[in-house]
Amino acid sequence: MSTMNQIKHHLTENLLIAYSAGALPEAFSLVIATHISMCDDCRARLEGIDAVGGAVLQNTLESEMSEGSLAATLSLIKSLEATAGTPKETPPSRSSIFPAPLVDYVGGDLARIKWRPVGMGVRQALLKTSKDATVRLLHIPAGVAVPDHGHRGMELTLVLQGAFRD
Repeated sequence: MSTMNQIKHHLTENLLIAYSAGALPEAFSLVIATHISMCDDCRARLEGIDAVGGAVLQNTLESEMSEGSLAATLSLIKSLEATAGTPKETPPSRSSIFPAPLVDYVGGDLARIKWRPVGMGVRQALLKTSKDATVRLLHIPAGVAVPDHGHRGMELTLVLQGAFRD
């Protein structure tokens, strides 16, 4: 979708709306949050979508809640906090290649990534986000083609450094 210095492709309205509504798998939300952190245009468009969503919620009639709703929600939050893991280690340097959402997700920078060779100098790391989607970090040397791969569903590509031509 973008390069760190010059963004050439932007997120679609449908992706931004789904992201705003929290309706995307975690993997897609991570890629979109990372892109938004680097793209003023998409960030401004998202703010507009969020504002519309807020206005809709503000003008929506209240709904009756069941008796145990608050307790169930608080219990769910507590269980999520318990499984969130240990606090992040050393904060990354400001010269990190990873934008803030990705740094937060992996708990650091490149040194935190467990790369595996794929061939022809290409390395990859899989970030398991859910059973529905995966984030695949690729390090592809200049001039090397993206490894052949299939598509089973939607794919988002975010270039953090360098360029990509398909």
